[in-house]
Amino acid sequence: MKQYQISQEDMNTHFFHFTNEKNLKSIKKNGLTPSIGAHAKYIEKNEKVFFVEGLDNFFILLDCWINCYFYIPIIPFVYKLGAFFLRKKWFPMFIADGYFGVLKKSKIQRKRAFKIFDRFLDDSIVLKLNLNENIDFSYKDIDEIKARGYKKRHLILMGYSEKYSSVENTSMDRWNMHTFAHHGVIPEKIEFCILENGKYKLRDIFNYCLENTSLDIENICPVLFDYLKSRELI
Repeated sequence: MKQYQISQEDMNTHFFHFTNEKNLKSIKKNGLTPSIGAHAKYIEKNEKVFFVEGLDNFFILLDCWINCYFYIPIIPFVYKLGAFFLRKKWFPMFIADGYFGVLKKSKIQRKRAFKIFDRFLDDSIVLKLNLNENIDFSYKDIDEIKARGYKKRHLILMGYSEKYSSVENTSMDRWNMHTFAHHGVIPEKIEFCILENGKYKLRDIFNYCLENTSLDIENICPVLFDYLKSRELI
């Protein structure tokens, strides 16, 4: 697998995927296999490979991820029930709103979400995907979560902020892109990302991006900004 050196150009261009380092051996051999993540299996229908366009969008994705972990229950069955009932018009939404309100204020959930994110930064790597529009993906493709019938306020609550998402339509956003359904990425289209100093861990690339982003993180990504403050990174 070729190496690719991250530069400032990548803040707004090229496609990037993030994965656990332990997956690298399999990816070198088989490429990226489309799948549905552990939590997304209750809300996504089709297997895909997800990625972002430009590393500025990486911050937006992470803001959404951390935010989601405020609300995702520890018990998978509870999450499965919630994902099902929130799509039903007859479900009394005051129950969901009360649940979300309690968790949003929970210091325990905040601590848990930040801890999960720390592990993600320490255990992951970055891959550059050399994808072709209309062959590997389409900008007009549908975001299945937005298309499942969830209320707009719940989409926003779970991380689809109107500051970076088009919640009025179902098309995918550039911080949350995917290949066509059941379409993988072959090894020849994948490059292993490193920095000029040779470091390659996601945390190192994350720190590099913090130094080079033009994104107003405090305004656009408030949950991520809260994490950064808690870790004294800003």
